[in-house]
Amino acid sequence: MGRNKLSLPLLGKTVLEQTVTLYQQTFPEILVITPLLIAPSSVQEGMGGTLREAARLIPPSWQGVVVALGDMPFIAPTTLKTFFAAIEKAPEEVWALSFQGRRGHPVYLPRRYFSLFSRLFGDVGLRQLLPELTPKTIDTEDYGVVFDLDKPEDYEPYGKLILVKGAGDIASGIIWRLYQAGFKVVATELLKPTTIRRPVAFAQAVFTGEHTVEGVLAKKATLLEVPNLLVNGIVPVVPDEEGVAVKGLKPWAVVDARLAKRNLGTTKDEAKIVIGVGPGFTAPDDVHAVIETKRGHFLGRAIYQGTAEPNTGVPGEIGGHTVRRVIYASASGRVHWYCDFGQRVNAGMVLGEVAGEKIIAQISGVVRGLIHPEVDVRAGMKIGDIDPRGIPEYATTISEKALAVAGGVLEALLKLDSSSL
Repeated sequence: MGRNKLSLPLLGKTVLEQTVTLYQQTFPEILVITPLLIAPSSVQEGMGGTLREAARLIPPSWQGVVVALGDMPFIAPTTLKTFFAAIEKAPEEVWALSFQGRRGHPVYLPRRYFSLFSRLFGDVGLRQLLPELTPKTIDTEDYGVVFDLDKPEDYEPYGKLILVKGAGDIASGIIWRLYQAGFKVVATELLKPTTIRRPVAFAQAVFTGEHTVEGVLAKKATLLEVPNLLVNGIVPVVPDEEGVAVKGLKPWAVVDARLAKRNLGTTKDEAKIVIGVGPGFTAPDDVHAVIETKRGHFLGRAIYQGTAEPNTGVPGEIGGHTVRRVIYASASGRVHWYCDFGQRVNAGMVLGEVAGEKIIAQISGVVRGLIHPEVDVRAGMKIGDIDPRGIPEYATTISEKALAVAGGVLEALLKLDSSSL
């Protein structure tokens, strides 16, 4: 790895700090063994020698010990809580975790087996002893119990974490494309996202716990849960209205895709690469690049000097319609919908109501956008969308606009990564 891997930066902490923080959430006492605490010859010997000497430091009051590896910070907090509950229920048993039948870490040993540590040698750890101990194994679907940071290629994807602010339909197109390109991506959102194209928005996970967009799964998450979701190939969506995720995760790149039509406070010092999506950003003043979002000839272009085209207040044309295809709230309150995504509707049809006022379709087509019923809407707020092209599949697949914008983001990331910022 070129240096002590436990000291490498990982999602806002060092690798070791991530691991220790993870275990502190579940276990009442933690003993961290570093090379300074044991003989150099034992450290050089490898895992077996390290564990053999570390066992001498176990406090006398401990009736058992969970052996965890410092380079395995990706286990789910819920997995460790399940593991701890099993130990509490049967503390005289040996316990281990596995992933789809493949044994992993951590491993629990009751005190009566502590003497076996003296038999360990070389670079092989508890694996030498487990066959004769016949541990009770909790099998999981958590890849984090077998994944460790042994090689540079294990670590590199996490060293280039991309944080996308927003998880609406355009932001989700960006997230989806970056995911397909092999990047590790985390999204942040409002506590009650206002996106309307919910079938193709990872923001929906905030309401439902998890949501899949064209084969990519996202889950609502806390910052502590982010490492495990990433290693399991899941996009974490963190409700974060205070902007703490950027400081907590220290991403390699930040993409502000909230489409607020103005800069809500994003600055170039938030990451090595910072990209603003749509109007409101100026490159290279407050971001390194801006991506054009206005439909037309320049859609998706990466701008390294200047701004995106200003917001006109007029929705882009689809099927010959602009303003009439968008549904706006006529009153403030919560919406009750009578229709669903992908449903064909006719002009004049009642689609729902807000504060007792009917919502009437202005054009015929397919329902593409409906704001979540839990969102408190304001009069004049965009709450829905009808696609006049009349193709139901368009309601549940990422739009050409989102993918064009995503292509611009990908270009900017690759270009700026190879240049001196």
